[in-house]
Amino acid sequence: MDLGLGHLIGRFFEPFNSESRFYWPLVLALAAALVANIVWYYTQRRTSVPPGEIAARPWAVWANLIALIWVLLLVIAKVPFLVIAISFAIDLGVLVYLYAVWLPPRDAEWQREVRRQKYIPQPERRRRKKRTA
Repeated sequence: MDLGLGHLIGRFFEPFNSESRFYWPLVLALAAALVANIVWYYTQRRTSVPPGEIAARPWAVWANLIALIWVLLLVIAKVPFLVIAISFAIDLGVLVYLYAVWLPPRDAEWQREVRRQKYIPQPERRRRKKRTA
């Protein structure tokens, strides 16, 4: 069996069939990724979460879920592996844009607001006078 560069490139353009030894591990990995994304979305952090992260999390989860379901359909349809790799690259591009371009200005704005709030004096609590009976 030839394991050279030509064989590797040829495998990218061949249909991804169920007889391949990578078929079931890929299907199980997709199922595990679907479950992991749903669990990540619904877990709550104990610390304060910036509002930008709260706004970005649903977009990231839905982008991942749509991409994973799409790839699962591509695996079932037995398309070439190159199409699957391109689908994952598009999903990764969406996530990089979300967390590298869209989120940082909102996170910086939130941090400025938190620093500004430290300098604003808070109103004092009013104490109730004890009643003497």
